[in-house]
Amino acid sequence: MPLVEIADLKVSFSQYGSQIDAVRGVSFTLEQGESLGIVGESGSGKSVSCAALLRLLPATANVSAGRLKLDNIDVLKANREDLARLRGRSAAMIFQDPMTAFDPVFTIGHQIAETILAHRKVGKKQALAEAEQLLGRVEIKNARDVLSYYPHQLSGGMLQRAMIAMALSCRPKVLIADEPTTALDVTIQAQILQLIKKVQVEFGMALIMITHDLGVIAETVDRVLVMFNGEVMEHGPVQQIFDAPQHDYTKRLLASLHTSFERSREVDTKIAPALELRALAKTFRIKRRKGLFTTYSDFHAVQPVNIVLPRNQIVGLVGESGSGKTTTGLMAMRLTEPSGGQILVDGADISHLGSDDLKSYRRRMQIVFQDSYSALDPMMTLSQIIAEPLHIHGVGSGRGQTEKALDWLERVGLPRNFGSRYAHELSGGQRQRVAIARALILEPSVLVADEPTSALDVMVKAQIIGLLKQLQAEMGLSMLFISHDLSTVKSLTDSVVVMYRGRVVEQAPTDQIFANPQHPYTRALLDAIPATNPRDKRERTFLTPDAIASQTPRLTVIQTGLAPNSNPQLVTIAPGHHVEAIVTT
Repeated sequence: MPLVEIADLKVSFSQYGSQIDAVRGVSFTLEQGESLGIVGESGSGKSVSCAALLRLLPATANVSAGRLKLDNIDVLKANREDLARLRGRSAAMIFQDPMTAFDPVFTIGHQIAETILAHRKVGKKQALAEAEQLLGRVEIKNARDVLSYYPHQLSGGMLQRAMIAMALSCRPKVLIADEPTTALDVTIQAQILQLIKKVQVEFGMALIMITHDLGVIAETVDRVLVMFNGEVMEHGPVQQIFDAPQHDYTKRLLASLHTSFERSREVDTKIAPALELRALAKTFRIKRRKGLFTTYSDFHAVQPVNIVLPRNQIVGLVGESGSGKTTTGLMAMRLTEPSGGQILVDGADISHLGSDDLKSYRRRMQIVFQDSYSALDPMMTLSQIIAEPLHIHGVGSGRGQTEKALDWLERVGLPRNFGSRYAHELSGGQRQRVAIARALILEPSVLVADEPTSALDVMVKAQIIGLLKQLQAEMGLSMLFISHDLSTVKSLTDSVVVMYRGRVVEQAPTDQIFANPQHPYTRALLDAIPATNPRDKRERTFLTPDAIASQTPRLTVIQTGLAPNSNPQLVTIAPGHHVEAIVTT
């Protein structure tokens, strides 16, 4: 008998006196120990279908189904006691954003123990001991310490591990993972996916993986359900779906995995770079309280880095969270003041310019932020948002500014009548298009794009990247593209700078760095890229900081022409290819 049975599931939501159909006749089953992937873009009904299975939908939802069974219990007819047993013991859920799933005022240990106490007859001491054991099983090294931590004290990857531990606390038969790796770095994503597969086998659970990332599907599941607009487009074994997709939508999804673009035009080395960072560094002063005393220490977020962005080129800046790449991008824009070094725009040093003198350079330098929702003013219409830079810099009149804003709406692929809408009325991809229009309306020469596609669906991501590349070619833009998505970096950029713990550890032309990485951290990043076909999935080994340090290349004085130094330094190993190495005699 199947563990999950869903037949002709329909879900609609009551809104403003009308009904919005979110799920339209979805059917599937799940056997014990099986892995099912549900893939599709935002709004396709993936999460709503699984939330209906656990009766987690809001009161505005209207749910009907020919059959909706979990662990042989009719979910639609289940009473409160039945639901309490189903949630946790029959099925548990890992959410996309663990920070919202944990209560910020209780410790991690308290919340995991509370879940155990709610479903099993054990004492509090035993529940805490089991919580510690579970944290250890999800590969949290200092499990005993983490029990007393609050959610905000853990990184995204650690918090997701704690979320998995809490989901496993009642030993569920089905684990539902709802976009568990969307906002995580490529290395952390690979670790979490490997961990989910490991605990699935260890606990003998069935798995439902909800995602918009086909690389995640290729790595984790046996069967795939492709959804679009609330309906199932295609359903079959994962290898068959990847090798011989039948539906046009599935074909488009898979095609977006392999999007590539022409390289930028040749660099004129006689002209000064569009942007140059010389020995740019950032140190934060950290304040700590110890009883009655206060101590201060320096945190070197970015150690002196040298980055050149040639005209009409796209340079990728990659690394995991905490590597210093976003801080570097913000310093380049003078949105974060550097602790040292120089910022040169078209050969002119803007590092110490006052706000009045800096304003003229602001027209030449613009930024697109990762979170378009918080970057757009909710009280302004889209035309007002896009026209705001024109108003600030005194370009054109009121009517002319609005017309130019509407022209840019069209240029980024949105209808002119969207000008009267507000940011909350748009999807994530549409908001990012508006952010791009606002950044480019002044026709800058330098664009810093800070993770502009990290939270977007695979097809929307391909559209946004295509738009950026098209506008870069049309306008002769020079772009610093900050990302942890190495697949996108490979298809889009001309050269890549790899950052690790605030340092540049390797930089080279894109083709060269992907074909011949020299630094162990670069190789670890590339190894963590999700497979694009299930037959290519593999077990990965993840390097510790000590292993990365021990594997740092060692070059001789003869090879580098530099003086010996026991500290790693950036050396040239081929034209345009630099790697951090220890120079010996």
